[in-house]
Amino acid sequence: MKKKRAFISVYFEDASVDGRRKRDLTISFDNGSSLYKKCRSLGSARIKEIVGIHSYKELTEKAKKNDRTVSNFIKHILKKKLGISE
Repeated sequence: MKKKRAFISVYFEDASVDGRRKRDLTISFDNGSSLYKKCRSLGSARIKEIVGIHSYKELTEKAKKNDRTVSNFIKHILKKKLGISE
């Protein structure tokens, strides 16, 4: 049986640079994961505040430095900051 996925969008004002048309980043989660349960009610601004990154450019640079996709990098930081060990 396939796991269901849940999605949260995080808005970045500067995300439409470098040929991107969208200004938001969609992050996928396993529907029942503790990380998703914690994040689903936070909202875009609060997620950026927790992660400590408010610029899409900064996010891509840090993700690249850590050899992660931007989505995976945000989830990694959220897990650390929210104390979730899945």
